[in-house]
Amino acid sequence: MPSELRRLADNLVRGAFLELYLTPKPGLVDLNDPGSHHDLSINRMEASLAVVSDYLGRLADSLAQGEELAAQVRLGIEAEAAMLEHAGTNCHKGYIFLSGLLLTAAARSGGGGEAALSAAVADIAARLFDREQQEKSNGSRACDSYGARGIRGEAMDGLPALFREALPAFRRELAAGNRGSAVYAMLGRLMATVEDTTALHRCGREGLATVNEDGRALELLVEQRDDFMRFLSQRNEHYVSRNLTMGGVADLLALSFAWLSHTGELEPAPQ
Repeated sequence: MPSELRRLADNLVRGAFLELYLTPKPGLVDLNDPGSHHDLSINRMEASLAVVSDYLGRLADSLAQGEELAAQVRLGIEAEAAMLEHAGTNCHKGYIFLSGLLLTAAARSGGGGEAALSAAVADIAARLFDREQQEKSNGSRACDSYGARGIRGEAMDGLPALFREALPAFRRELAAGNRGSAVYAMLGRLMATVEDTTALHRCGREGLATVNEDGRALELLVEQRDDFMRFLSQRNEHYVSRNLTMGGVADLLALSFAWLSHTGELEPAPQ
């Protein structure tokens, strides 16, 4: 189990880098531009992910040593502070939570497959959110204002966006022989279904509706083998003009990449 946890930790880091480098992504930092994040860049995001990498390695060690959940929570809090200090940003704050939650759940699920992992995620999230959060984030304020589920609801439901939406979308496209477009099918499904509180915070319900509608359009373009790359580039221009972005989608896309990397599904089948 210790070596398996370390392998998952490494894949969680890899997943975040794969999300970062996927281009184009409307409103998000990618290899073309910083999207709607004028304070961010590829270099700054890479510096932030160096902190994430250190955090996940330490978390894997803590879990392997059988430490209590409180010790893992402290590591996450320390990672958030280190990210602000070393990268000058909290851009991966959501991913620190989600990746740490998945890694912690993996240590407690006993290798029982994705259903058991999802159940372990929900159980740990219920313990984490048993008492009111002391600090309000932009996402939690958006949840309060719009009655959204946000990252809290996603976690307490066992990460349905990952297990019931993103992974099946990737696997359907892959099964149809379309490996090159499978990650975009996954992106489209997340955009169409995630109640992204970053979009809500930036642009209200209209902004979230735009992300959801664009996700459905992307899914259709992928299905019809149309020019979805051109569509994404055009939508990026629109998102930037409105200061619209989708941080929750990005975090869940990174988590999806990570899990598919861990299962080996991202790699081409041997000839």
